[in-house]
Amino acid sequence: MQSYVLHLARSTERQGLVKDLLATLPQAQVLPAVEGSALSEAEKRDAYEDHAIEPHYPFASKAGELGCFLSHRKFWQALVDSDEAMMWIAEDDVAISQANFKTLEGLIMPHADTNSLIRVPIRNREIADRVIAQDGDMRLVRPKVIGLTTAMYLIGRDAAQRLLDVSQPFDRPVDTFMQMRWLTGVDSLTVLNSGARSAAFEVGGSTIQSKKSVIQEAKRMFARARYRAHVRRLSAKAMS
Repeated sequence: MQSYVLHLARSTERQGLVKDLLATLPQAQVLPAVEGSALSEAEKRDAYEDHAIEPHYPFASKAGELGCFLSHRKFWQALVDSDEAMMWIAEDDVAISQANFKTLEGLIMPHADTNSLIRVPIRNREIADRVIAQDGDMRLVRPKVIGLTTAMYLIGRDAAQRLLDVSQPFDRPVDTFMQMRWLTGVDSLTVLNSGARSAAFEVGGSTIQSKKSVIQEAKRMFARARYRAHVRRLSAKAMS
């Protein structure tokens, strides 16, 4: 099985994390990430269309979010174009020990196939609808609502093709898009207590940052809460 580590060339401070991931993931290599700020207006228009999908996402995507989504699409396309049935992807700020990854593989591989999307989040915020498998504290679950972040996941080629088909164009960040099991037909599983964590702030912080006023942030909180209510309702409907 092959793996990729998504890495922006300018993020030289993350090279140590990338080296560790290359040593941990199976047959891993670097996949150069898309630099959102370098996209032309034509490239942006081709990839992104505001309010293309319902429920409408309340925020316009920033350049870094466009680059992030296009980077994951680049990975999905690489899998579809390969002879592999499944592949791992990790973003370049993820840290996980080789021991934890070995346990992780043993837990999930009996339940993985070409239709799979199995996420390894860096925080345990998802509520399990059903526990699929367990090894000590580490659990593979079907979440009631698919969580955010695309830090690390295993995906099958058929699932990757479906995500490609539905995301041209896209209208929201990649993690919020991947929540939409009712739209994509890709019903993600989640690994809780995997040992994976974000080391972003140990090496300089996130590559997607912005500052907002108190009023702007309050408006965003209200809009975000309303959108998440839609997601919970549609997720529950998709699981029934």
